[in-house]
Amino acid sequence: MSALRVTVLQPAARIGLKGPDAAALLQQAGITVPSAANRMLLSAPPAGLGAWPVRVLRLGNTEFLLEQDEGDAVIGAVRTLARTAGLRAHAVLRADCCLLLEGNELFDRLSRVCAFDFTQLAAQPDMAVMTLLAEISVTFALDGSQLRLWADPGFATYLTHTLQSLTSAPSHGVHA
Repeated sequence: MSALRVTVLQPAARIGLKGPDAAALLQQAGITVPSAANRMLLSAPPAGLGAWPVRVLRLGNTEFLLEQDEGDAVIGAVRTLARTAGLRAHAVLRADCCLLLEGNELFDRLSRVCAFDFTQLAAQPDMAVMTLLAEISVTFALDGSQLRLWADPGFATYLTHTLQSLTSAPSHGVHA
């Protein structure tokens, strides 16, 4: 396995959901919700909405990010329910840049550009972290042995180039 590999992802569907009733709306839609803020889980799709799980990030008490890698039936159902359920939950556009990071030196290489103690993820693998990476606001979470990263799409090129520069070991001096 390589020291660090960066892959640009394009999920099939993504939605943000905000509001005091956001968790209730997701539960009404049959989606399992992380019990606390700054957590992520994979939720099985509700019956009749395909076979593809939904990645659910609880970014705050009333803010969620949902993503499907394949299909869009669950995201479409949540969007419709947000418009029609009469709850205080609102769908919001999420156009994040999404990167998948993996490699046997992943956390060591990332520590060069990110001031986060990655050993915390090993202790809490369902954690969703909001921090700075190369001075850009990012959210990341473990997805198995890989790390998913979300950021403003305007920084996609900068972040991708910065992370790809970490794929080779520095020869000497200070590197960031």
